[in-house]
Amino acid sequence: MRILLCWLSITLCLHVLGGHLAIAQNAYELGAAALQQENYEDAIRHFTNAKENGRTFARLGYAYSQLGRYTEAIRAYQDALRFNIDKQHTADTEITSAQALLGLGYIAYRQGRFDEAIELYTEVVKRGKTGLPEAYHNLGNIYAGRGEIEKAVTAQQQAIAEDPDFADAHYHLGVLYSRKQDWQAAIDAYQKTVALMPTMPNAYYQLSRCYRQTGNIPEAEKAMQRFHTLKAADAEIQKHLEAVFIADTNEKAVALLTLANIYLKHKRYDAAIETFNRVTRYSTSDTDTAQVSAGLARIAADQGDPTQAIRHYERAVALGLETAEVYHNLGIAYMQNRDGQNALKQFHRALEIDANLPETLTLLGTLYTANRQFDAAEAHYKRAILLASEDAVAYHGLAYLYGQHDRNLAKAVELARHATQLAPASAPYYNTLSWLCYKVGRYDAAETAILKAIELAPDNPLYREGLREIHQGRK
Repeated sequence: MRILLCWLSITLCLHVLGGHLAIAQNAYELGAAALQQENYEDAIRHFTNAKENGRTFARLGYAYSQLGRYTEAIRAYQDALRFNIDKQHTADTEITSAQALLGLGYIAYRQGRFDEAIELYTEVVKRGKTGLPEAYHNLGNIYAGRGEIEKAVTAQQQAIAEDPDFADAHYHLGVLYSRKQDWQAAIDAYQKTVALMPTMPNAYYQLSRCYRQTGNIPEAEKAMQRFHTLKAADAEIQKHLEAVFIADTNEKAVALLTLANIYLKHKRYDAAIETFNRVTRYSTSDTDTAQVSAGLARIAADQGDPTQAIRHYERAVALGLETAEVYHNLGIAYMQNRDGQNALKQFHRALEIDANLPETLTLLGTLYTANRQFDAAEAHYKRAILLASEDAVAYHGLAYLYGQHDRNLAKAVELARHATQLAPASAPYYNTLSWLCYKVGRYDAAETAILKAIELAPDNPLYREGLREIHQGRK
């Protein structure tokens, strides 16, 4: 009996240990998720309960440092380094050691211990395994702060050599070139910055300054306008980030949905997706899940993936989000997916909810035109124009419809001309006007219109072919 109890005890111990290992592993994953969502208090709580290893300590140090709890962060980073000393060097230990050294360097820098920060960043460089772009970049910032501009330039260039897509390194290189008054080199660096990170306001501000120094006032004004737009967007985003932070648990889902849609409004797609996904932590109601699906659908549509957009919109509808906007957007996704019949159904569903949707009516006119259903297309275009007299698309669509069926051609010319007045930068509208003028024998007007189309889109061979046809028609 004693032997049986012994084996039973061993078995129970193994089950308990297995449970602890599972809990510890789950705690690490929860900590990593909280860290990704910048929920540092939760991250600390989970990492404290996770299995002790270099990776856990390094991430724990980062969470502490982001809250300004530097003493605890230093201890965690040092634990990460100590833990790795006796371990076989692997890719994982190299990464966590680099993270710990970079973290300690950051704290030393923040506390004004610049020589120590340089030593720590230089140690990362000496190891030469991982974290090199960040180490070089941070060294560059320290050298810049000390006025050692050439050393700073070299360090930022080394960061970029390690990671050509390192936007912050390009930006700080631009700042350094500005300090040297090498305006064109600064402009090149800032242009690379905004190509990699188009939502960085300060890069546009600095670009504007540099353009003014070179006398390029139009580009300077354009960059400054972009700066003001992005600053306004950042202010709006910050306002809603604070609303999420202070919201009670039962209000969190609504605050997150609002924030996600603000990100979407400003085309910050990665942040929008992450925020939409956070909603499910606080609410599993069909209403909130439907809103998340609709948001993810809009992102997919904006990013050119109509199949994903359809899937998300259909789920939103299935969960009860049956609004005119959802059906309208679902119709557009079907159009983009070349499914005209389903697009027609969704647009009509939108109109059943709200009959006064000019854009929906215009798109129905377009679909009926493609199906050569003249009466239906004409009725929808006319209704759209009645509701939105400044909608160039509807005027152009109706003009094209009349030209396609050789009906009301004089009216078609009038409609097409009005479309060009409403959208004077549209080369296709001028092309349609030229085609209709040609049909009624007004060759001078046709030539004037096609020349304008060529001016707006000089690389389009169809417009030049149209000009040749007009010249031949005169003979």
